[in-house]
Amino acid sequence: MPKRLSVMSLALALALVPLILVLVSCQTNQAQNSKPTRQTIVVYSFSVEEEVMNKEIFPAFMKYWEQRAGEEVTFQSIFTGSEEIADRIVRGGLADVAILSNEQHAVWLNINDLVQTDWHDFPHQGVISQSPIVIVVRPGNPLGIKDWADLCRPNVKLVHADPQTSGGAQWALLAEYGSALMAGESQEAAKEQLRGIWANVIDSPSSAREALKEFLFGVGDALITYEQDALLAQSRGASIEVVTPPRTIMSEHVVVLVDHNVDPWEREVVNAFVSFLWSDTAQNAFTRYYFRPVTDEALEALAADNASSTGTLPRFSKIEQPFTVQDLGGWGQMYPEIIRGVWEEEIAPLQ
Repeated sequence: MPKRLSVMSLALALALVPLILVLVSCQTNQAQNSKPTRQTIVVYSFSVEEEVMNKEIFPAFMKYWEQRAGEEVTFQSIFTGSEEIADRIVRGGLADVAILSNEQHAVWLNINDLVQTDWHDFPHQGVISQSPIVIVVRPGNPLGIKDWADLCRPNVKLVHADPQTSGGAQWALLAEYGSALMAGESQEAAKEQLRGIWANVIDSPSSAREALKEFLFGVGDALITYEQDALLAQSRGASIEVVTPPRTIMSEHVVVLVDHNVDPWEREVVNAFVSFLWSDTAQNAFTRYYFRPVTDEALEALAADNASSTGTLPRFSKIEQPFTVQDLGGWGQMYPEIIRGVWEEEIAPLQ
């Protein structure tokens, strides 16, 4: 009898195995697809966005999301040169969101199938902030630098971020080249101005922020960089002067969703963060940190504040003839023609 019971028990156990496996599989799938109680957004951003993101925009979104969704959200972030950001993501970097100093890097991520969502469908075609490229000089402007052509003089020592790693440096190349075109010069004369400026470059750090640090440490007579980073440093006591050339390019900074890295359960919060970058809260924060805003509401708020005798927002210099990369033919033309064709092939080998 005991032997018969043993056989029956074994048969029953074997019959229950499929059911147990189904239950275990269901629990495993549920655990894998369940939404974490705390959401983490990984953001890779170009260097000069570090302060405004860490001090204002990340904390503001954390508060906003907790009030809206009742969930805690945290951020992991990396701030470095835009070209390096794109390269890291292509090599496996885990960014959910990339904030890039220029659109060419977004195109590169799209070509590599890491970004599928078209950033042009976002507000302002994905542009979240702007900043003209300017020249930074020593107090009193001892060399009397007023325009790009002055940087070609043989006695000027320049600090310039490296276009191989820095998106800001690539914008600077287009400012140095395009300003001559906007003044009515020929393409060859514009390229010659670019070559003349680079003949005086003595230091090329990896990012715009590192280039500013080198200049503040006493390297060089002049620095070419974002207006934003120069004004922020000046507001914090840096002993520098900012020269705004009459013709300069307006850099445009884009945000992309790195779809390849965004898990299904975090897509809602990641999408919400991207949209938040055009909110009044974020745009006003950009303005306070010396970026030029892009939304009509933020621009109107800036104008009203500047018109007030008690205004607290920055008063940006007026640019006689600002231009954009689109005025030069777009990144699709400028990247191969100027950044690769002139800088990489002609200038970089001589540095």
